[in-house]
Amino acid sequence: MKKEREFWPDFINWFAVRPNFSGFLLFFVLSIAIVTVSLLRNQIQREKEQNEMNSILTGVYQNIEQSLKNCYTTSVSLALTLDNEGIPRNFNTIGKRLVDSNPIVSVVELVPNGVIKYVYPLKGNEAVLNLNIFHSKELKKGAKKAVEINKIYFAGPLELRQGGIGYVGRLPIYNNNKFWGFTAVVIKLETLLKFSGIDAADQSNYYFQLSKKDPYTSEEQFFLPTKTDLSNRYYVSKPITDSDSVLYLIAKKQNILYTPILLSSILCITIAILFGFLTAKLLRKPEELRILLKEQETILLKNEMKFKTIFDQATIGFAIIDAQTGYFIDANHKCCEMLGFPLDEMKEKSVKSIIHPDDVGKILKNIKKLNNGKIAEFVSEKRSLTKTGKYIWVNLTVYPLKENGDEPKSHIVFFKDITTDKESEEDLKISLQLVTEQNKRLLNFSYIVSHNLRSHTSNIEAIISLIESTESEEERNEMMNLLKSVSNSLNETMSHLNEVVNVNANLSLVIAPLNLKEYIVKTQEVLYEQIELSNATFIIDVPEDAIINYNSAYLESILYNLISNAIRYRHPQRKPIITIKLYKESKKDVLEIADNGIGIDMEKNGEKLFGMYKTFHTNSDARGMGLFITRNQIETMGGKITTNSTPDSGSTFKIYIK
Repeated sequence: MKKEREFWPDFINWFAVRPNFSGFLLFFVLSIAIVTVSLLRNQIQREKEQNEMNSILTGVYQNIEQSLKNCYTTSVSLALTLDNEGIPRNFNTIGKRLVDSNPIVSVVELVPNGVIKYVYPLKGNEAVLNLNIFHSKELKKGAKKAVEINKIYFAGPLELRQGGIGYVGRLPIYNNNKFWGFTAVVIKLETLLKFSGIDAADQSNYYFQLSKKDPYTSEEQFFLPTKTDLSNRYYVSKPITDSDSVLYLIAKKQNILYTPILLSSILCITIAILFGFLTAKLLRKPEELRILLKEQETILLKNEMKFKTIFDQATIGFAIIDAQTGYFIDANHKCCEMLGFPLDEMKEKSVKSIIHPDDVGKILKNIKKLNNGKIAEFVSEKRSLTKTGKYIWVNLTVYPLKENGDEPKSHIVFFKDITTDKESEEDLKISLQLVTEQNKRLLNFSYIVSHNLRSHTSNIEAIISLIESTESEEERNEMMNLLKSVSNSLNETMSHLNEVVNVNANLSLVIAPLNLKEYIVKTQEVLYEQIELSNATFIIDVPEDAIINYNSAYLESILYNLISNAIRYRHPQRKPIITIKLYKESKKDVLEIADNGIGIDMEKNGEKLFGMYKTFHTNSDARGMGLFITRNQIETMGGKITTNSTPDSGSTFKIYIK
């Protein structure tokens, strides 16, 4: 113990009696330290500049993306003006509404077979009328690209035939599974830039540029009136979705990597020499050294206070977490305000405790990759729990805080609230779903009219023919009663179809409690002639009081299609037997319709069984529409249909009722 107490004074005295060596040693150590700090400072400055540029670029980019998404809705709405024969109805009226409702769109067009035939407004755009875009060198590649990806594609920026520069968004349209042409929207470049927020963005240190590659020369073309030589410039960029253009944000003053390092190195050597000299001097003058150390202590304290001020007053939320446990070490005011927890409560929480359970697994996996050095950072959009118990959407950016290249002890996490953006995105999805649902219901309505009315008229025609040929008054009266029954069924079908028209107009299906047994009996009456001719037998296991909540027109159509198919595709060597059951399966009502007919080869035809215009037998009456209609109606009601069939043995259809 005595020897240990004597060691340290001797060690210090060794350096004290060698001031020149001590000064040189201090100079050497400080030089290494300051060079290291300079490199880190340069890296932090570069990351800060890149984050700032990415933030500015992302804001403008999201505005452009949102504007183009709104144009997709306009294109879809324009397609709805086409009737089943591909002829537009009320184009000018609807075109005016669409242009008025979407200020970014200046012109809307319908382009059947690649030829611009309908333009609104026509005034000022006469130059594009009857233009065949597939014959235009400038336009055909963009049009073909839209057809290739089968969704809207924004060609541009390009010179517009009617004058100016802009984008043309084209959405390919198909009618009866055949390519019809395009709906198109024209966006002036100045209008897009106005709504993008470029003018409002801070451009004191940066400027924007917009480019695309010439499809024939691959040369990059620039469209904004700024410098376009990027070879000696630092920039960030994002390709605009569903287009061939790129948005750039370019730094006006390029930070050169080696100049700050060189200046810092010179400065550090100067400081190191100075400190070495001072050390030698201070070894002789302990009092002067004590004063100098006090001054340095004051400087360090001020720097710490500045850092703390910046940390607390930052306008973006960020926090420091333990790399191993995930617990919060510190968090700034903005982060605490965003999540609603005071700092002392934040320090008691971990990342796992504030992230939605469905998202925790991926977050922990990425943090583990950061710890192992497999990734340098990660950015993710997740749901975060607030103190009120509600979840908000946040954009998380996580960077490791490493020391000397070792495994990081902590990570810095940046938080950005994107709840509003997520809600806007969800609203857009709901709008698209409503348009798709309306289109599907209108299509189902046309199929019901085609199939159901044809069956009634066919029965009426057959009964009238029998009345004309019969000579017995008794048989004539019987036929008249049958005709009256069919007429009543026709009248009821017309009532149901009128109900479907009202339903489609209101975007909601009328669902009512229906007696299933009564609808089965009505279907048998409609198919009376086919049942008699085929000598079909029915086995019905459905209670008299069985009630299901369903749309009446859909239920009538589903029963008609499945029972008529069972009769039409009966086995030639045996009489048809049709079994109808209603039972429970997993607490859901299941309507089962089975037959002993010729069946279907499911291995060969199972995938296309419910396809439009798909037939699997040589029956001349087969149109390939019945099962297609049936599945769409069942799925519209929230249910599903399954099939089990074997050739020569028959088929069983199960309808799961929601």
